[in-house]
Amino acid sequence: MASSVSYELLQSKQGTANGLATLDANSKLLVSQLPAEAVETYKGEYATSAALIAAHATGLLADYAYVTETNSYWYWNEALAIPAWVNQQITEAAYLLLSASEKAAVPYTVVA
Repeated sequence: MASSVSYELLQSKQGTANGLATLDANSKLLVSQLPAEAVETYKGEYATSAALIAAHATGLLADYAYVTETNSYWYWNEALAIPAWVNQQITEAAYLLLSASEKAAVPYTVVA
Protein backbone atom coordinates (compact mmCIF):
# COMPACT_ATOMS: atom_id res chain seq x y z
CA MET A 1 0.00 0.00 0.00
CA ALA A 2 1.36 3.38 -1.00
CA SER A 3 2.14 5.87 1.71
CA SER A 4 0.78 9.40 1.78
CA VAL A 5 4.33 10.67 1.08
CA SER A 6 4.59 8.66 -2.18
CA TYR A 7 1.09 9.84 -3.16
CA GLU A 8 2.09 13.46 -2.57
CA LEU A 9 5.28 12.92 -4.61
CA LEU A 10 3.23 11.40 -7.43
CA GLN A 11 0.81 14.34 -7.35
CA SER A 12 3.67 16.87 -7.44
CA LYS A 13 5.14 15.25 -10.60
CA GLN A 14 1.92 15.34 -12.64
CA GLY A 15 2.02 17.72 -15.60
CA THR A 16 5.58 18.90 -14.91
CA ALA A 17 8.71 18.78 -17.05
CA ASN A 18 10.39 15.36 -16.68
CA GLY A 19 7.37 14.29 -14.63
CA LEU A 20 4.16 12.48 -15.44
CA ALA A 21 1.94 13.47 -18.35
CA THR A 22 -1.73 13.96 -17.57
CA LEU A 23 -4.78 13.19 -19.70
CA ASP A 24 -7.79 15.31 -20.59
CA ALA A 25 -11.43 14.22 -20.23
CA ASN A 26 -11.12 12.21 -23.48
CA SER A 27 -8.05 10.29 -22.23
CA LYS A 28 -5.76 12.26 -24.58
CA LEU A 29 -2.47 13.93 -23.75
CA LEU A 30 -2.74 17.66 -23.24
CA VAL A 31 -1.25 19.64 -26.14
CA SER A 32 0.56 21.84 -23.61
CA GLN A 33 2.53 18.77 -22.48
CA LEU A 34 3.72 17.81 -25.98
CA PRO A 35 6.99 19.11 -27.47
CA ALA A 36 6.51 21.89 -30.03
CA GLU A 37 7.82 19.74 -32.90
CA ALA A 38 5.05 17.21 -32.23
CA VAL A 39 2.36 19.86 -32.61
CA GLU A 40 3.73 22.44 -35.03
CA THR A 41 4.61 20.66 -38.26
CA TYR A 42 3.84 23.64 -40.53
CA LYS A 43 7.11 25.52 -41.02
CA GLY A 44 5.67 28.57 -42.75
CA GLU A 45 5.69 30.22 -46.19
CA TYR A 46 8.90 30.79 -48.16
CA ALA A 47 9.57 32.62 -51.41
CA THR A 48 11.85 29.89 -52.79
CA SER A 49 12.83 26.32 -52.02
CA ALA A 50 16.33 27.61 -51.27
CA ALA A 51 14.86 29.88 -48.59
CA LEU A 52 12.98 26.92 -47.07
CA ILE A 53 16.14 24.81 -47.00
CA ALA A 54 18.14 27.69 -45.51
CA ALA A 55 15.56 28.10 -42.74
CA HIS A 56 15.09 24.36 -42.10
CA ALA A 57 18.06 22.33 -43.31
CA THR A 58 16.47 19.21 -41.82
CA GLY A 59 13.00 18.25 -40.79
CA LEU A 60 10.87 15.67 -39.05
CA LEU A 61 8.23 13.33 -40.37
CA ALA A 62 5.07 15.36 -41.18
CA ASP A 63 6.90 18.72 -41.49
CA TYR A 64 5.66 20.83 -44.40
CA ALA A 65 5.91 24.37 -45.78
CA TYR A 66 4.48 26.45 -48.60
CA VAL A 67 6.82 27.75 -51.35
CA THR A 68 5.40 30.60 -53.42
CA GLU A 69 7.93 30.12 -56.24
CA THR A 70 6.38 26.73 -57.07
CA ASN A 71 2.91 27.60 -55.76
CA SER A 72 2.88 24.34 -53.82
CA TYR A 73 3.49 22.65 -50.49
CA TRP A 74 6.80 20.96 -49.78
CA TYR A 75 7.18 18.03 -47.38
CA TRP A 76 10.10 16.60 -45.44
CA ASN A 77 10.69 13.12 -46.92
CA GLU A 78 12.63 10.77 -44.64
CA ALA A 79 12.08 7.84 -47.01
CA LEU A 80 14.63 9.12 -49.52
CA ALA A 81 18.17 7.72 -49.53
CA ILE A 82 19.21 11.23 -48.46
CA PRO A 83 16.28 12.82 -46.56
CA ALA A 84 15.22 16.13 -48.12
CA TRP A 85 12.42 18.63 -48.72
CA VAL A 86 10.35 17.56 -51.72
CA ASN A 87 7.75 19.34 -53.79
CA GLN A 88 4.37 17.67 -53.87
CA GLN A 89 4.17 18.31 -57.62
CA ILE A 90 5.95 15.72 -59.73
CA THR A 91 5.83 14.55 -63.34
CA GLU A 92 4.34 11.15 -64.09
CA ALA A 93 7.71 9.87 -65.34
CA ALA A 94 9.43 10.93 -62.10
CA TYR A 95 6.58 9.51 -60.00
CA LEU A 96 6.93 6.09 -61.65
CA LEU A 97 10.60 6.00 -60.63
CA LEU A 98 9.82 6.41 -56.92
CA SER A 99 9.84 3.42 -54.58
CA ALA A 100 6.66 2.44 -52.77
CA SER A 101 7.96 3.94 -49.51
CA GLU A 102 8.84 7.22 -51.25
CA LYS A 103 5.34 7.39 -52.77
CA ALA A 104 3.79 6.75 -49.36
CA ALA A 105 5.89 9.38 -47.59
CA VAL A 106 4.46 12.43 -49.41
CA PRO A 107 1.04 13.14 -50.96
CA TYR A 108 2.32 13.85 -54.48
CA THR A 109 0.33 15.61 -57.18
CA VAL A 110 1.23 14.28 -60.64
CA VAL A 111 1.44 17.08 -63.23
CA ALA A 112 2.08 17.09 -66.97
